[in-house]
Amino acid sequence: MSTSQPNPYHHGDLRRALIEAGLALLATGGAESLGLREVARAVGVSASAPYRHFENRQALLAAVAREGFIQFDAHLRAAGKDWPADQQLEVMGRAYIGFALDHPQLFRLMFSPLVSKDANPALMEAARAAYESLAALAAPQNPEARREATVSTWALVHGLSVLLLDDQIRIEGEADRDMLVEAVLARFVAGLRAMAAA
Repeated sequence: MSTSQPNPYHHGDLRRALIEAGLALLATGGAESLGLREVARAVGVSASAPYRHFENRQALLAAVAREGFIQFDAHLRAAGKDWPADQQLEVMGRAYIGFALDHPQLFRLMFSPLVSKDANPALMEAARAAYESLAALAAPQNPEARREATVSTWALVHGLSVLLLDDQIRIEGEADRDMLVEAVLARFVAGLRAMAAA
């Protein structure tokens, strides 16, 4: 009777394990450290095993970015769900920036030209779901202004995220950063409300 453990990747688990390994490698080494050989090594399978699930490195990067958007969307939705409607956009904005700061390498990959959303429908759909979560709060009562309000909101939170990630804004620690984010979001949301009321 054999006492060896069965390979845990036999019943469709390998793809998931490779993506999880990709997320871990990305977090510690950036997109440059992410390749099929590296995830195979991290999971403990042969170098050829990932090719059963990913055609090439770009397909792996797209799958990791897709997982990032799924996590991102869940994070955004969870952040705003227990808040009053008039506070949800600010809360979601903070959640957007917080996700970027907590997962900088993943955030960069998700919006990187290394992964083509046009060439990856599943990635495009995951990205669109996150965008729609933001859009639902940007202009919920005014469908005509929805696109403009959503793009404005996205530009603000994404731009602020990138500026903070790249240390382009001088801040004196986490408390100062949080106060800045709060103030910018509050001013922006007040402006959106004023435009909607006009």
